[in-house]
Amino acid sequence: MLAVAPTIGIAALSIAFPEVMPWGFLALVAGAVLVYWVARWDVMVLTWLWVASYGLLDFDPWKIPIPGFFVLSPPRIIFVVAVLAYLLSFLVRGEPVRFDRKIFWLLLAVVVYFGVNSHMAGWTSRVAKYHTAPYFRYIGSVLMPFVMLWFVYNGTRAEHHAAWPFILASAYGWYALYLGYLQFAWINGAEWAPALIWPKYITDPTHGIHVARGRGAFRGAGAQATFLVMLFYMNLYSMRHVRGALRIALIVQAVMIPPAIFFTGIRAGYVSFLVCGVVWCLWGARMRMGKLKLAAITLLLIGATMALWPYLSGTERKRGGVAQMGPVRARQILAAQAWQTMQSHPWFGVGFGHWVEYQVQMKRDPATLAGMPLFMVSQHNLFLTVVSETGVIGLVAMVAVFVAAFGHSLLLRGKLPPTASGWLSREFLVVYWVIMLNFLVQAQFRDLLWEIGSCGMLWCMSGLIMGFNRLLEPQPTGIPPAQGVWR
Repeated sequence: MLAVAPTIGIAALSIAFPEVMPWGFLALVAGAVLVYWVARWDVMVLTWLWVASYGLLDFDPWKIPIPGFFVLSPPRIIFVVAVLAYLLSFLVRGEPVRFDRKIFWLLLAVVVYFGVNSHMAGWTSRVAKYHTAPYFRYIGSVLMPFVMLWFVYNGTRAEHHAAWPFILASAYGWYALYLGYLQFAWINGAEWAPALIWPKYITDPTHGIHVARGRGAFRGAGAQATFLVMLFYMNLYSMRHVRGALRIALIVQAVMIPPAIFFTGIRAGYVSFLVCGVVWCLWGARMRMGKLKLAAITLLLIGATMALWPYLSGTERKRGGVAQMGPVRARQILAAQAWQTMQSHPWFGVGFGHWVEYQVQMKRDPATLAGMPLFMVSQHNLFLTVVSETGVIGLVAMVAVFVAAFGHSLLLRGKLPPTASGWLSREFLVVYWVIMLNFLVQAQFRDLLWEIGSCGMLWCMSGLIMGFNRLLEPQPTGIPPAQGVWR
């Protein structure tokens, strides 16, 4: 009976408008597949497929422009499918859809405020290269991740949901490493390497930036570095829950990740990898060996730094040099300009997504910024971007979201027994802290609102933390406890 009404509706529409007939019945088939997926499989998988799609399917020629509406891209289509799947899941299961946490009101306030702020300044920018910046970043890095966070929170029902992001991140990790190593070989003169890279747009010099670095399938090497740092520590945790060939595969993948981070040439990635390592050694290591491991790794790093100092002290990124000063000076100037912007537009900023439009009119340093590519005009710090574009109000709201999300992880930690050894454990929370710390460290050096996959991963993991926090709360009298959390 559920399929009768849509079938009759599409048949009637096809009679009235014959040109829509093939598309209408194709939509009907797709809907049937979606219903089957909801009934048979776990819709939570779609969340992590959506996050991963930004590393593979976000290619301009694959996008569908719709006059008078936003551009439809494969990741956005996957997002819509995931939302429909969650809604069908809630309908089929008859479970309540909850909006019962204070953080959701905070998230709603951020979404509304950023949206109004962008609308008042305009949904497009007058700077050609950044024309889509306001709506692209608002939809991709603010609206969709926060909506998905809410769906993940409501869809979390069992402990095995904690495993999905690890499984899919590791699966995608092989592809990211494959591309990273091939790109490094290509950069260093291996003419055969581009023939093994797929899709071919990855080698297109007009696609994104950082063509001469190991950027994977992303538009820039920064997103690759963010993903690989996160993946390394996710693998360290996953190793504890698998055996045999899977464990060996994870060990091999983990060994391959540090060189691939080096291939990106992203210094923020190097810093984040080390800082996250300190957190992992102190709180994520087992058998109270964390401090000993940290001391051993520190000595190893000191020795490696001394041995490789001639390379590290250079300015050539692909040889390990970290002393390239041009980008450092550019960031100093951009920070000073952000301070000037905040002084002139303290409360509401210049409009979400409109920093570049305002910045190109400001006085620039001819010795640095004037000779650099246009992308260096964009603000290279997430929080300086937010305060410049949305003012102090937007900055306070954004910081409050991070604090509230971290607070939920602390609440969950207090509910988990120290002896918990399944996928949901206190070490699982350390991985979440590493993911958030990785995001925040790298956000000090570039605007991660351009990296939708990075934003999606952080906030979807936050939704998972909040969902488990809800499941482990004491239940009111007369309501059965949540099942399947400890199994």
